[in-house]
Amino acid sequence: MKKVLLKVLLIMCFLSVFSVPVEADVGPKPSVTITIKQAPEGPYYVTLLGTHAFGPWSPIEEGSDPGIDDAEELAAYQSFAQYKNGEGYFFLGNMSKKMEGNDEFAWTYYPPDPFKIAIYSVKDGKLLVSDAYERNAFYSYFDVSCSNDGLIVKEETHFDRQLINLLIRVIATIAVEYVIAYIFGYREKKERRAIIIANVITQVLLNAFLIFVDYYGGLLMWMIMFLLGELAVILIEFIIYLFTLKSHSKARAFAYSLMANLISAALTFALEIISMNAY
Repeated sequence: MKKVLLKVLLIMCFLSVFSVPVEADVGPKPSVTITIKQAPEGPYYVTLLGTHAFGPWSPIEEGSDPGIDDAEELAAYQSFAQYKNGEGYFFLGNMSKKMEGNDEFAWTYYPPDPFKIAIYSVKDGKLLVSDAYERNAFYSYFDVSCSNDGLIVKEETHFDRQLINLLIRVIATIAVEYVIAYIFGYREKKERRAIIIANVITQVLLNAFLIFVDYYGGLLMWMIMFLLGELAVILIEFIIYLFTLKSHSKARAFAYSLMANLISAALTFALEIISMNAY
């Protein structure tokens, strides 16, 4: 038992390797990210038009003084502010200049919902405005292409990236727990097979569920369900290991299940933060 406790202590120290700093002063906010796949020629400005105030953003009245000295920026600002189509969409004052070529515009703090995407071309002074769209996901992504007929918009779910991340997390988790099983003395062929099968089932189900939560609920909801899901996985795997890991005591099976899942949870959390930053 002393050896088991020593191994637990060493593994707890190993957990610090996977520690990830998280700023917790504010909760996660929904966002809208626009990727311009086919941009107008030359510099251009991008914004979202909304129907009412959102957080600190308020409708900009036509003719208001923005206090902008740059003639190019002022022309874009006024073009957005003058937009009228009878549907009640307004410029909210948040715009970004993009240089020639494809680029990305992210509205990460209280984006309007519903919204229209507006792009102002500096070269020809032309304003392109999309149809109205809604933010279906907590983190919403849209691809935009400019054409002579206006803006072509396609919502991007990033499910392909999520599936790749799921595969990476499952493989990494199985590898880590396999190594920990060896450290705990579970080296028989049947035991190793049971550990792999149990992890494939629980990790695929858990991570698939977390993809769904991440899409609709965002980071905060993901963290809550992640903790609940990990507790359920620990319980399920412990029950499985009671009947399959028989070379050592039940106490060791529980200690292994607990420590293996704590480390794999830390790894999963780190990979999720990395994947979010990659987006």
